[in-house]
Amino acid sequence: MGIAIVRRFTGGGAVYHDEGNLNFTILNRRAGEPLTAIHETNSSYIIAALKKLGLRSECTAPNSVQVNNRKISGAACALSPDYFLWHASILVSTNTDILTRVLSPSRESVRSKYVRSKWSPVTTLNAQLSTPVNVQELSLQLANSIRELAGVEIEPGNLSEIEEKTAVTLYDRKYGLSKWNLNGASGNNGERQA
Repeated sequence: MGIAIVRRFTGGGAVYHDEGNLNFTILNRRAGEPLTAIHETNSSYIIAALKKLGLRSECTAPNSVQVNNRKISGAACALSPDYFLWHASILVSTNTDILTRVLSPSRESVRSKYVRSKWSPVTTLNAQLSTPVNVQELSLQLANSIRELAGVEIEPGNLSEIEEKTAVTLYDRKYGLSKWNLNGASGNNGERQA
């Protein structure tokens, strides 16, 4: 199928990404609030954006947003004493047939090495709406919800030169390696992922 595997440092279950989903990250200062509070606050931005599009949704434990009892968004988080990095994906027009095929491993492979993710029935934004939207339209709606609820300004921008160099270094030394992404399972620990 030609699907790349990339491991995220925040952990959590497997996630399928294609051009039909919106992925975003919130990095913010932390005032000692627990993970559940961070998740509820950040999920409220998704819930508000979906409401503006005419959908009722709810935050469900441990890290999802559901519409009509089907998962439309999942999130993961990394915490430090002073900061958190929280990221989520929202299924807009994702190919759910492929998603289901690639996220349904055989029972034998699950038993042998990995912790199985809790499977939830999924839906997409466009399956729930009478008038479809695209990822860019949802992105603008989400940015507006964050502005309104968090009282912050969001400015589009690019990585600085030092951020770009740091990203390349991290990719070259860790995140682009099979040793990281496949946990050494492929036997080519130092090789780059395609």
